[in-house]
Amino acid sequence: MTAMFKTDREVYTYAAAVLMIAFATYFFNYYNPAAVFWDENYHIASAQKYLEGVMYMEPHPPLGKLFIALGEWLLHPNEGLDLTYFTQTDYIKHFPKGYSWAGVGLVPALFGTCSARLFYFILYRIGRHAELAFLFSSLYVFENGFILQSRSAMLESTQMFFIFATVLYFLVLLDKEKLGYRHYLGFGLLMGISLMVKANGLILILLFPALFLYRVKRDHGYLKALRRFVIDGAVIAAGMAAVTVVVFSIHFALGQKAAKKHYSASPAYMKIIKEHETANPANFPVMMRDNFKYMKNYSKGVPRYNPCKKGENGSLAVTWPFINKTINYRWSKKDGKVRYLYLMGNPLIWFSVVAAIILATVLILGHYVFGLEVRDRRLFWIIGTFWTIYLSYMITMFNIERVMYLYHYFIPLFMGTIVFFALFVYLFKPSIERGSKLLMFGVTLFVLEIVYVYWFFGPFTYYKPLSTLEFIQREWFDFWKLKPIL
Repeated sequence: MTAMFKTDREVYTYAAAVLMIAFATYFFNYYNPAAVFWDENYHIASAQKYLEGVMYMEPHPPLGKLFIALGEWLLHPNEGLDLTYFTQTDYIKHFPKGYSWAGVGLVPALFGTCSARLFYFILYRIGRHAELAFLFSSLYVFENGFILQSRSAMLESTQMFFIFATVLYFLVLLDKEKLGYRHYLGFGLLMGISLMVKANGLILILLFPALFLYRVKRDHGYLKALRRFVIDGAVIAAGMAAVTVVVFSIHFALGQKAAKKHYSASPAYMKIIKEHETANPANFPVMMRDNFKYMKNYSKGVPRYNPCKKGENGSLAVTWPFINKTINYRWSKKDGKVRYLYLMGNPLIWFSVVAAIILATVLILGHYVFGLEVRDRRLFWIIGTFWTIYLSYMITMFNIERVMYLYHYFIPLFMGTIVFFALFVYLFKPSIERGSKLLMFGVTLFVLEIVYVYWFFGPFTYYKPLSTLEFIQREWFDFWKLKPIL
């Protein structure tokens, strides 16, 4: 009992340490610079519509914007400012003097920070080693690109929090002795929440067949196994559907009045608004139909990637793992130095993921093609699961014609970090069990390098001034397409 208590205390001490470090890298001073960039112009407008009770439609599901609105509602730092203009547009061009980003950025920054703790527990569930989980949490805690994205009124950190929660739950279910329908329902609910932030969260559905195939017994027979697969899958789908209905119901209920733009809402929808019946469940099908129709039409109007276009910020998915193309979100020049908000990842982390995916491919092919023995079935299955998610996501992105951006790589990036850690544990398990000091020394050096690279590229993340020479020193590769402001 005493040994178990000490083990638990060690695990949660490291978890607390990860959270404190993440507070420093993700949350501290998150509301600066007090300036808008990229999609914040859209999302803040959407959030304000919720606060003012104005109906709107948007290409993304509603949950991320609801959380942005929640932060503004909790802190109300802009009380007294006239923000009526926000409800009359989908893209805010001008912010009133004195506008604070503390409210709209609160929840994304909190989710970005708290995701570090979830990431730690994911690594701990995989390797069952608290110190290693702590050290390898640096793969998340010091990832420059995601830190920048999290310190803004955008959607990625909110979605990643629930993606990590789903992955952690998957690992718990993987080791559980018996599963009931309530477990699969919880699985579906978590998947549905990430899906309701951004549609690319649907990739998590691949966790279900991975869980099922790992747990299915060979003596069950094909028919019994198929029946179980269908029933469990239906329970998961029911959980996802329930979240979808709840989130969109809140979205509709808050849209009690129409502004100038009606988003091609049908006469039936406009009548529902006029009669103040948006919260009536009976009207849900009409409003849902109109929203899906708007999403579909909006997607048709998104331009394709055009490398010949001047100022093109999009990039091809095949180049994302190598940090192509970085995006200059914002810059300002003063006294010969320039401050940048540049979507630039930590290259040591990103390139480590590339190496991990290559090594995992060799490992998996070695087993299924050449019949090499699997040392640890559980770890091998975890590697294969997240390797499959990584490749499936990337293949899907290859086949999307609309322009896509570097931040669309965050989901496979972190799936790749899980592959990296699981592969490390798989390859060095005997040394880990022996408590090899040499191995821990090597890991510590790797982590220190991650921290150094994070610090080196930190000016892009935190809007710190750089001279032209200092900028060029960070321009390691031409394909990053970093361009100094002269």
